[in-house]
Amino acid sequence: MNILFLYLRMFHPHHGGIERVSDLLSREFLKRGHNVFFLHTIRDETLLDYPYPAPLSFFPFPQEDVERNGKFYHDFLIENRIEIVINQDLLAYHAICSFSTELKTVHTISVMHGNPLLVYDYLWKLTMRLRNDTFIEKIKRIARIIKVPKIKRDYWQMLKRGYEDSFAYSDLVCLLSSKFIPELKRIYPNSLDKLIAIPDPNTYRPQQLTGYAKRKQILYVGRIAWHLKRVDRLVGIWKRLYKKFPDWELIFVGDGPIKKELECKFAKQERVVFAGYQDPEQYYKDASIICLTSDAEGWGMVLTEAMTFGTIPVVFNSYAAVTDIIDDGKTGLLVPPFSSARFARALETLMSDESLRNRMSQACMQSVRRFDITTIADQWEAIFERLN
Repeated sequence: MNILFLYLRMFHPHHGGIERVSDLLSREFLKRGHNVFFLHTIRDETLLDYPYPAPLSFFPFPQEDVERNGKFYHDFLIENRIEIVINQDLLAYHAICSFSTELKTVHTISVMHGNPLLVYDYLWKLTMRLRNDTFIEKIKRIARIIKVPKIKRDYWQMLKRGYEDSFAYSDLVCLLSSKFIPELKRIYPNSLDKLIAIPDPNTYRPQQLTGYAKRKQILYVGRIAWHLKRVDRLVGIWKRLYKKFPDWELIFVGDGPIKKELECKFAKQERVVFAGYQDPEQYYKDASIICLTSDAEGWGMVLTEAMTFGTIPVVFNSYAAVTDIIDDGKTGLLVPPFSSARFARALETLMSDESLRNRMSQACMQSVRRFDITTIADQWEAIFERLN
């Protein structure tokens, strides 16, 4: 079967979750005898040295030139005898997908990799935040607040149009979890006959770490940002713990716009390490606990990655799909959002009980096997067969 992956950016696995998932899925499909193609909007010369598993192609015109890119897309599908299109950015390519509807042998699956409403419910928070403490920024915030009703209205219309087009021009629309359906219905209350749900595959193979000595480390892996990630919440959480647990440390693996700001906020707290952007595998192996303090996530790939190595997640129960990953009290701890005190108590429960950590660590490694690439690829192939 000829399969096309459609996405804005090139699928370099070190540059994002969608990129890692697409790289992994395409390699698995190739192993199973399928042909795979990549089509992107943005050509990044600095990423061309990566050994991509499939040939790279790019839209020849600016993204806003839908008409000419659509014609190119239509011809590309015919020339390469594409049978399945996996559109990895539902809202970016819904108009482009309209150019394939007359091709009866082409079946399009459009994927929403996040919460169906994206940041809609958090626009007020994003508007209220001060970027700095200057007088000019405070005036700018007032201006932003005045515009909030229009911003929310425009954002809602953008989402609504995107979903209407995606359901019209796709054979199937895929969420990462069926638990996102209530949120999708808020913006798209029509028939959901075309809807499916397939989780992201784990990017690591199942591990056998019996007897591996975990360190007394709490880990954060990901973008160090205020926007949705809310990594800043860990400042107040660690403040409640670091004096009581002098043999534990908090480690950040990643980079982002508030890294320097966060380093300053942690300056008076002990045993906080900023490791920078690097391969997190060894950190997953070493750490006992991983934290996620986000306002919302689509899937939370760092959780399944960490659990593969027996690292126990402690997470705010702030998005629907998290309960697909974590069985509260067995394979991690879910904390009602967004109490720093309750999050600290959840961490303390694990930090003070090595026997509990050992049990939950083993349970994590077993539970996360559900998301192994072979299992997820089987689900995709079942969908391909259904469409053909």
